[in-house]
Amino acid sequence: MDKYDHEYRYYMHLIKNYDSFEECAKNNVEIVSKIPQILEVIVQEISIAEKMLILYHKKHCRFEIQKSHKYAAGYFNYLRENILYGIYCEKCLDMNILDLKNCYYYELNVEKAPNHRHKLFGEYIYNEINVYFEVLNNLKNAVD
Repeated sequence: MDKYDHEYRYYMHLIKNYDSFEECAKNNVEIVSKIPQILEVIVQEISIAEKMLILYHKKHCRFEIQKSHKYAAGYFNYLRENILYGIYCEKCLDMNILDLKNCYYYELNVEKAPNHRHKLFGEYIYNEINVYFEVLNNLKNAVD
């Protein structure tokens, strides 16, 4: 599985935190050529965030990530190692992973976790989604 690409996360952080995209582009000229990749990263990461919201609400979910969606696979791997295992202990997180020919198939269950852990996870996912919306809004405002 590909490693999570922090380069695009860095560019999203820049876009989000400048007052305008024009100012961001003026100070980081290379960012303009990265916009197609940044948008692809956002699309794939939002698909994973959506799956994590399902996990948060239902406490059990199954999904697959196509191997061709390297940003989604890398992002989920990052979430799994740094967030899921950090919030849900091994006793609270049941995870099965199948490495199939064209995709990774995941089954997650957090029904045994205490409610306060679910709230922490939900807050994290909602914050992630808000970052995507802020980045997209700043890009949208640049073309208006």
